[in-house]
Amino acid sequence: MLFSSNMNVKLVWNFSGEGSLKTAEHHLIHLKEYAESEKIEVVEFATQKQSEFTSTAFMIVAKDLVAPLRESLKPHQGFLVD
Repeated sequence: MLFSSNMNVKLVWNFSGEGSLKTAEHHLIHLKEYAESEKIEVVEFATQKQSEFTSTAFMIVAKDLVAPLRESLKPHQGFLVD
C-alpha cells in the first residue's frame, strides 16, 4: 500500500489520574507555545477526555515533521490520519 506524501500524523500524549484533563489542557498550552516558537505548521491541537481518570493531548502535523518532533517532544503515541 502506498501512502500519500501529504498524510498527517496525530501525535498523542496520555495522562492519568484524577486531574488528567487539567494536565492534558496544560500540556497543550506548552505544545502550542513550542509550535509557535519553532514555526511548526499544525493542522489541529486538542484534548480528549477518555474516562474520568484518563485524558490525552494531541497535535496533528504533516508526516514529514514527525521525526524531529518525536525527538524533541517525546509523544507517547502516533497515528496516521487522513
